[in-house]
Amino acid sequence: MTDWLGKDANARVVASVCAVVMLGVGLPSAANAYEGLPGAVAYTPELSVTLSGRIDDHCSISGGGALALGELAPGEGVAADFSLDCNVPFDIRIASANGGLTHLTKPDGEGPFVGRLPYDLQVRIPTLTPGASTMNGSFSSAELRGEAVMTSGQAVAAAGRSRLALTTRTVQGAGLLAGDYSEILTISVEPRM
Repeated sequence: MTDWLGKDANARVVASVCAVVMLGVGLPSAANAYEGLPGAVAYTPELSVTLSGRIDDHCSISGGGALALGELAPGEGVAADFSLDCNVPFDIRIASANGGLTHLTKPDGEGPFVGRLPYDLQVRIPTLTPGASTMNGSFSSAELRGEAVMTSGQAVAAAGRSRLALTTRTVQGAGLLAGDYSEILTISVEPRM
């Protein structure tokens, strides 16, 4: 190829291309190529991503219903499971309507026979603090008449069964008056933020 560049134009073009390729091979990035030049500002490419989200607080309780004790006697027990779902610390409030299993028509009894059978209530609730733990409470039916409160501290409710276990106590006098007895326990949960 001979033109105005001269006889060796092909050789000079090939040599120039090789020199440019060889310079580019040794550079880790284009940003570093300018770092040593006076007045040059180093450019570091970056990407910034901001992530955000929210988990709403919730607290719910489920379960309950009617439990039949059958023939009442001291030392008899019954248990009921319930579910508690709280992703914040919480308080559990337990209240008894009657302060014991109470005769439907004669709560004060008659003659030497009593109309109220006291009981003890055990409460077990699995929690996380962040490790697994268990909240435990023990109350008499007389204490529950005024309402008992259990607090989770900084714990939240863990997945799993919570349990109420009721055990009847002995009675004074000649025993229990014949008839039907009932009790209503109210359990409520209050989230603490």
